[in-house]
Amino acid sequence: MHNKGNAWKERRRLAAVGAGPAEPPGAAGDESGVTAPVSMARATLGVQLEELPRRLEELRGFLEAVTETVASVTDVEAAAAEVDQAHAEALAKVAEADRLRGDEERRRRQAEARASDHQQAREEADAAAEDAYTELARIQTEAAAAVEDAAAREREARVELECIQAETVERIAAAETDAARRIAAAEMQTAAAQAAAQEGRERVDRLRGELAELRTEVRADRDQVRADHVAQLAEVRQSAAERVDVLTTALRAAEQTIEELRR
Repeated sequence: MHNKGNAWKERRRLAAVGAGPAEPPGAAGDESGVTAPVSMARATLGVQLEELPRRLEELRGFLEAVTETVASVTDVEAAAAEVDQAHAEALAKVAEADRLRGDEERRRRQAEARASDHQQAREEADAAAEDAYTELARIQTEAAAAVEDAAAREREARVELECIQAETVERIAAAETDAARRIAAAEMQTAAAQAAAQEGRERVDRLRGELAELRTEVRADRDQVRADHVAQLAEVRQSAAERVDVLTTALRAAEQTIEELRR
């Protein structure tokens, strides 16, 4: 029955035949003792593939020699048929070996292509990672610079705020002092105005009293002048009129001053 296991065993047998000396026990004859033929075949496949052309040439030479030997025996036709069958089987085995070699070569090329793709992908990933690390370093540097700049601006803003606060406190203190001074001055002016108004009222009252006294005196003098002398009466009238005018003017001035102070 032809299968992969039998094909592998046959390749091992052909390799043993081409090598000449017998292999140690258990290496070629005891095929049932091999527990991992595929793994062993993969391990030695590269070497065997390199030796395959030489072994095929040796096999062809060996088969040709066998053909010549068989041709020389008595039963030429039977021997020829047997040799032809063996030759056909050998050629089939060689073709199978070539096919396996082609499959293995195809798988090897596919593996190399995948390895090349993996290597290219790895190089691209390494380049992308390097770019990412570079970008990360740049971002970290810019972030550190931004943090330092923000801290410097915060310190400057804090100093400026402290200066503004100190200046504001000074301005408030100066404004409070000036307001207190103005209030004191206004209070003093109010007190002075009130005192002046009181003095004006007292002066008006005094002038009114003097005017009343003067009128009383004028009336008395007038009566006396009328009784004593007409000329003296005229003089007294003139003098009294002048004094009345003066007092009236002074009274009006005092009243006007009081009105102005009241405003």
